[in-house]
Amino acid sequence: MLQQFKSMNELVGYLGRLEERLKFLEEENQKLRAAPVPASTSSVDEHTIAKYVASFLPLTNIVHPSFLKRAFAIWGHFFVANLIISLPFTILYFCLLTLLFNGTLQTP
Repeated sequence: MLQQFKSMNELVGYLGRLEERLKFLEEENQKLRAAPVPASTSSVDEHTIAKYVASFLPLTNIVHPSFLKRAFAIWGHFFVANLIISLPFTILYFCLLTLLFNGTLQTP
């Protein structure tokens, strides 16, 4: 946000407002740091946080803690993707081979 000032007084006033705002925010930050932590937030354990985060993750072995399960999940996705991509080419290849051999084997 580029702000244009028409006079030096406008600039000084703007900087004064920014300094007041900064001072207010610093005081509020000090108050918040000095305030005690509420009991409701300090009683949350790691297991509860992990369950909450896991609720947003997809149910797949790609994010499983075990290395082998992650590795085989990635390999499985790779394998299925290769099958899906290569299937049309394989069908086209066999159709062309069938047409080629039908034309050469039917000589009178």
